[in-house]
Amino acid sequence: MKAIVNGNIVLEDRIIENGVVLITEGRIEQVGSRDEINVPAGYEIIDAKGLFVGPGFVDIHCHAGGDYWAYQDPEKMASFHLAGGTTSINCTIFHDIGEEGAIDAMRKIRKAMEENRPGNIMGVHFEGPFLNPNYGASKHTSRPVDKREYQRHIAEAGDIIRMWTVSPELDGAREFIKDVHAIGIPLAMGHSAASPEDVFWAVENGVTICTHIMNATGAAISPTRWGGTRECGFDEAVMLCDNVYCEVINDKDGVHVRPEMVRLIIKTVGLDYVVGVTDACTGSVDESDINMVNGGLYGSKLRMFQVARNFKNNARLNMVDVFKVCSRNPARAVRRDHMVGTIEKGKDADFVIVDEDYNISKVILKGEVRIDNDN
Repeated sequence: MKAIVNGNIVLEDRIIENGVVLITEGRIEQVGSRDEINVPAGYEIIDAKGLFVGPGFVDIHCHAGGDYWAYQDPEKMASFHLAGGTTSINCTIFHDIGEEGAIDAMRKIRKAMEENRPGNIMGVHFEGPFLNPNYGASKHTSRPVDKREYQRHIAEAGDIIRMWTVSPELDGAREFIKDVHAIGIPLAMGHSAASPEDVFWAVENGVTICTHIMNATGAAISPTRWGGTRECGFDEAVMLCDNVYCEVINDKDGVHVRPEMVRLIIKTVGLDYVVGVTDACTGSVDESDINMVNGGLYGSKLRMFQVARNFKNNARLNMVDVFKVCSRNPARAVRRDHMVGTIEKGKDADFVIVDEDYNISKVILKGEVRIDNDN
């Protein structure tokens, strides 16, 4: 039994100054102000030292951390991001490791989850393998929709795939979407130049997430039908849809998504449907938070505390709204919000304790202090 005291508790609609969180058996027991809650005798005290106590960050799209890819060593990859405040993470695997590589990766991820190593892995995000070969990295390894292959992946790991990305314009994609939606796996669309009609059909038939909007996408009609006038492309069609969660890779300098575009996305789809992600493909800590390979953009070097900071600086969001974008909304997108994403009674006791610039003091996972930068 533990109590977090002397912190400003970030709820989804307000901040409780001088708040208290009681924790029992890894779950949130009670939340309120110091005036409302008396800490029972025998509780271990975690002193927030006047900082902000927010829900642990939730990253639904992350390939690597430090020097480790998720498909190689999910435990070390997830540990790197735990230190950056991510208490729930999807291990993202890409089409470049082939069918057998994907099966092997899913088995490694399952084993890490079953053994609770390091304890923050939610499951798998399968980014592909059925993606438009004209968009994104490793274009030569994307492949057409193959029912045999995706049924094999469902049989192997359908219970731990938390999100599956497909390009909806591909031949066979509509059958894939129907089959995957029928078993309850959250569906995403990306790496795409789908027409508005294909986007609208996908949303009507179960797709609820857009994979890194404004990245690796193209216009549905190019060149345009009438010179000098803009067509409705994939990204615009997504933003026209209601209730589609839009991933945003928000790096410091706006390389993935320009700051003005971030604000446009928020204004268009609404704050409740914006999801901050890292799309990390390395984790080497240096001055840049983007990842360049052979002169081209290849994911990021972000961790979620940096994504949060960039939403503050680039999108001008306040503390409450930053945690919506970096914790609550991603949990909702992959249907884990009954367990994580907000500070509420009965949910997992996952927290980050940060200053106003999202520098991390402590990371708490299931009630245990796992990262303590004050000691």
